[in-house]
Amino acid sequence: MPCLAHLGEVARAFDRLTAAGVSVLAVAQADPIRLASWVSTTPLPFPLVSDPDRVAYRTFALRRVGWGHFFRPGVIGEYLRLMIRGQQLRKPLPGEDVLQLGGDFVLDRSRRLIVSRPSRVATDRPTVEEILTAVRRAKP
Repeated sequence: MPCLAHLGEVARAFDRLTAAGVSVLAVAQADPIRLASWVSTTPLPFPLVSDPDRVAYRTFALRRVGWGHFFRPGVIGEYLRLMIRGQQLRKPLPGEDVLQLGGDFVLDRSRRLIVSRPSRVATDRPTVEEILTAVRRAKP
């Protein structure tokens, strides 16, 4: 659910991100066929690719957590906040590992990593403003 909320935030700010020179690529661990089906009902202005083997997750050293992780007060609070705002809980797509954390990474045109934000908890995602600030700071 936090990942979907974050995808929505990035989608709503897509024009601002592209104006700042950012290209967006989202990576999901869901099975490609299931992911394509989901994207057909929830179109995004940027590509969403499937990584069922979680190669990108390992490449960026993204952690996998235990179930107790979801019972931390901050995580519970953020899930409640998202539900109050209308975000629906959904059953994971086949192949998705809800214990696998994600992250946000921005590379410049030289493939230099300028934003590295691996999630510490399931609800830990940078805001679009944080991403834009980091991109502006990295520009010469």
